[in-house]
Amino acid sequence: MRSKSIIQLTAEVDQLLKTSSIFSNGLVISDEGFPEKPQLLAAPPLIGNSYQSILDEIWKNLISPMVGIISIHGTAGVGKTTTMMHINNRLATTEIFDKIIWVTLSKNFSLKKVQDDIAMQLKLYLPTYEEEKSRAARLVESLKKVEKFLIILDDMWEPISLQNVGIPLHRNHKGSKIVVTTRFWNVSRRMETDKYIIIHGLSENEAWNLFVSKAGDRVLSPDIEFIGRKMVQECDNLPILIISLGHAMRDEVNIEVWYKAFEEIIFSVASIQGLEEINVRILGFSFSRLKNYKVRDCFLYCGFFPEDYLFQPEELIRYWMAEDFISEDGDMFIQIEKGAEILTELKNRNMLEMFTKRGDGWLKMHDLFRELAIDIVRKEPEFLIKAGQGLKEAPYFWEWDNLKNISLMRNQIDILEDLEFYCPNISTLLLQDNPLSYVSPSFFTSLPGIQFLDMSYSGIEELPSSLSTLVNLRVLFLQNCNSLEKIPSVENLKKLQVLNLRGTSIKDLPKGMEELVNLRSLDLSETTKLENIQEGVISSLSRLEELQMQRCHLCTISLSTAANCLKEIRCLKNLAILTLSAVGFEDHLDTIMYLQEQNLKRYSINMYGSTKDFI
Repeated sequence: MRSKSIIQLTAEVDQLLKTSSIFSNGLVISDEGFPEKPQLLAAPPLIGNSYQSILDEIWKNLISPMVGIISIHGTAGVGKTTTMMHINNRLATTEIFDKIIWVTLSKNFSLKKVQDDIAMQLKLYLPTYEEEKSRAARLVESLKKVEKFLIILDDMWEPISLQNVGIPLHRNHKGSKIVVTTRFWNVSRRMETDKYIIIHGLSENEAWNLFVSKAGDRVLSPDIEFIGRKMVQECDNLPILIISLGHAMRDEVNIEVWYKAFEEIIFSVASIQGLEEINVRILGFSFSRLKNYKVRDCFLYCGFFPEDYLFQPEELIRYWMAEDFISEDGDMFIQIEKGAEILTELKNRNMLEMFTKRGDGWLKMHDLFRELAIDIVRKEPEFLIKAGQGLKEAPYFWEWDNLKNISLMRNQIDILEDLEFYCPNISTLLLQDNPLSYVSPSFFTSLPGIQFLDMSYSGIEELPSSLSTLVNLRVLFLQNCNSLEKIPSVENLKKLQVLNLRGTSIKDLPKGMEELVNLRSLDLSETTKLENIQEGVISSLSRLEELQMQRCHLCTISLSTAANCLKEIRCLKNLAILTLSAVGFEDHLDTIMYLQEQNLKRYSINMYGSTKDFI
C-alpha cells in the first residue's frame, strides 16, 4: 500500500441538526453562551515607524469616549485597508468591542448591499423585497442589542447616510465607533467625522529599504542604486507601487535595462480616472514585466470580477483553465499546479492579496490593479465588463454585437429575453450570481459560438432547450444552482470538457451524457437529490480526468447503487482527481484498493458502513 494515505475512513455518524426558531422580525442570533470571536485577517506586514504612529493614533481615538466617527484618508495604495486590518487583529485579542463588522464598499456600491453585508455579520435576515427604510429599522434594532460595536466602512467613494443604512449614531449608542477609509477628502468631510487621520506613506529611507527587500541586494551596486533610487522616488512612497516595482526588477543586473525601465516609467502616457498619472505608469510597467502572455492574461481576467471579489485560489485557477490560459500538456492536476505557480507570481507582485474569510484563505485583487486591468481590457472592443453594477436587466441587444467576452456576474438580472441580433463571436458569457428565474427557450440560438458559460449561483429551475444548440461549448458551470432540476439533452455538446453540476437539484443526469466523448471533468458533489445514473454512462466517459461525487445522493441510497457506481469508476483509466462519498466500506474494499493503486493524484474517499451512518 502506498505511503500517501488517501482514504479517509469514517465511522462516525453525520448528524443533521434540524432546529428551527421563529422570530417575528426574522432575527437569528448565535447562542449567547458561545460568543463569536472577532475574525483575524491575513494582513500584510506594515513597514517602518510611519505606520506605527498611525496605528497608535487610530487606537487612541478608538478608546476615546469623545470620538464616534473616525476617517482614515490617503491616496489609493497608501495602505489604509492594511492599516485597519492590523487594527482589527489587535482588537480581536481584546474585549473593547463586542462586535466588529467590516464592510468593503465598492465604487458602485448600493445601500441594500451595505445593509446585507452588515446583516450577514449580525446573523440577521433582511428580506430583499422590503424597502430600504424598513431594512434600516431592523438593523438599528439589531445593533442596539450589541453593547459596543465597531463598524469599518472600507474604501468609501461617496458619502453615505448612516441613518439610511441603519447604523445608530454615536450620540445614541455610546461606546460604539465607526471608521471610514477613503481616498477622497470630500468624503471624509461630509461624513460628519469627529477625527481625521491622514496616511502619507513611507519615509524616504523606509521606501528605499522596502524596494531593496523586493528587488534584491544587486540593486545596491553603485550604478544600479543611483537609478533605483530615482525609480523609488516616482512611487510617491506608496508601498503597493514599491513592492510591485521591486518584484518587477528583481535580480536584474543589466544597467541598460534599468535605465530603459526608468525611461518607460517617466515618458509613457497613461491615465485612469481617479489615479495619479505616475501611479498608472508604474502599475502598467509592472504589468508589462510579467514573464509571459499567459500570466498577463490571467492577471487581466481578474478584472472580469466585481470590485473586492474574494477568490478561492483553486476557483480562480479553474476560471483560467476554462478560458484555456493554462493549456500545458498533461492532466488537470498538472494544470492546477501550473495555475498555482501563476498565482504565486501575482501574489509576489502584490497584484493579488491574501484575505481571510471565515478562517479560510482567499485572494483579492487590489483596487489599483483592478482599475488597471479594466482599463487595459476596455481598450479591446470585444470585451464588455459590467460585473457587480446592480443591473436589473441585461444590456440591450445592440451592445452584444461584435463582442467576444461578456461579464454580467453578480447583478440583479432575473430574466433573459431573446436577443434580436445573431452574435456568433461571443465565446465567454459570465452570468453567475444573478437571481435568474427565466431564460427564453431560444435565447442561446443567437449565441452559437459560446465556449464558456457560467450560470452558477442563480435561481434558475430549468435551462432552456436552446442550450442543446451550443455545439462549441467547452465549459459549463452550474454549481450551486440550488433550484435547478431540469437540463436539456447534452447529446450535441461533443466538445464539452468541463461540466459542474455541484449543488443542483437534479434527479437524473441530462440525456446524452454518454456522447460527451471529450469530457474531462464532472462535478456531482452535493447533488442531494440525484437518484439515477443510467448504466454505462460513467464508464463511457473514457477521457474523464476528474470526478467529484462528495455527498452525492446516488452513492448513499443503497449498497447496490454504490457498488454499480464504483464498478464504473474502475473503468476510468485517465482519472487523476476523485472525491467520493459512498456506503458499504467492506463491500467495496477491493475497488477502493484498486483505485488507490491507479494514477490518482488527489483523492478523498469517505466510506460509511450503511445509509444510516451517512444520514
